[in-house]
Amino acid sequence: MTILYFIPRYDPALMGNRIHAEVIAAWRERGVDSEVITLAAGISRLTSTTLEGIVVHSLPVSSTIALKAANRAMALPTSYPYLAGAALHYRRFIAARRYDLVHVETAFPLGLVAALVPRSIHPPLAVTLPGADIMSEPAFDYGYARFAAVRALLPFVFRRADVLRADSPQIRSLAVRLGATPAKVTAIPYNITADSYPPAGMSLDAFRRASRQEIVARHGLDPARPIVVSLNRLHPFKGIEYLVEAIPHAQASGIDPQVLIIGPNRSTKRFGDYGAYLARRAEALGVATTITLVGGIPHEVAMTYLAAADVAAVPSVAESFSRVVVEAAAVGTPPIVTRTTGVSDYVAEAGCGLVVEPESGQAIGLALARLLREPSLWQAFAQRGPALAKRFTSQTIAGELLRLYAPWLRGMGN
Repeated sequence: MTILYFIPRYDPALMGNRIHAEVIAAWRERGVDSEVITLAAGISRLTSTTLEGIVVHSLPVSSTIALKAANRAMALPTSYPYLAGAALHYRRFIAARRYDLVHVETAFPLGLVAALVPRSIHPPLAVTLPGADIMSEPAFDYGYARFAAVRALLPFVFRRADVLRADSPQIRSLAVRLGATPAKVTAIPYNITADSYPPAGMSLDAFRRASRQEIVARHGLDPARPIVVSLNRLHPFKGIEYLVEAIPHAQASGIDPQVLIIGPNRSTKRFGDYGAYLARRAEALGVATTITLVGGIPHEVAMTYLAAADVAAVPSVAESFSRVVVEAAAVGTPPIVTRTTGVSDYVAEAGCGLVVEPESGQAIGLALARLLREPSLWQAFAQRGPALAKRFTSQTIAGELLRLYAPWLRGMGN
């Protein structure tokens, strides 16, 4: 029994791909093998290699002049640069092989690529909806569904899929609004990696103290002042500008936080260089000395930053889930997260953080002041966080996915 795992890019060393590698490993422990298929622009033919014992197939999505021209034409209405090449080579690939099920990451573009293959030669199709594929936030340069052509194609993908997995209840609701049959969509969140949990043999309190000492020394921080961490790529939809705008509100309430904004920078059409935009916003508000733009960091030190913090702030305008919230909870750091972030449902249920309105520096600032001025509230959230995080292990999520896929893996799907 073998599942084909279709993903835009795959390298188990990458932070974002590590979660997929761990799911595949957990499936194998349960007797279900898996191979990966991904897209590559710099190759002329199908290549297959083995990474950490997993066979990885790479499709040549721009291998000829004609294919490059077709890609450019199809990119005009969708903004995806390799649609023609992906569709052509994926169909050839799937027609020549046999799998029991195809797990596809994204309704667009990959779900569409798979849906275009006739049912007669395609295995059962399971499409994961991670958010960017079906969300529409044009004011923040985010989401493929902001393009009319993609919105028109999504219902076709939903109909063609045998099962749809949304990574939060909010994304499930959005998929239904966009035309998915409710009974077909199940909310199963993403996992966090094994190295996102505190090290064995060391108490959480000791780990937090050591982490704080390390981060304070690294950035020359004041150990007596609270530390707030934002750990996400610097893209407008992440709403980090509202965290910057929250600082004056927190200061007016008697809280003087030190804010570490961590993550690789992005540039978008409307905002330009987003890191530079944040720096200008901080200068205009008079809080530049309170903020450190750290830049990208290796995944292995992310837990240290989260454990060093008093609060993890996730001010996203709209986000399907946010693993950072669960990773913060795992090390006992309470999150402040916007209502429009999918993980907020889990945070509210577990009672391990504060949920605030999006696009509001005032709401975030008041939440910071409340959390940092009420030690009993902070302590209650910190104690509940690890219990929440245990629900998101790779083993747990892999098992939930197999239970969802079981009818099709047994050949019993409709």
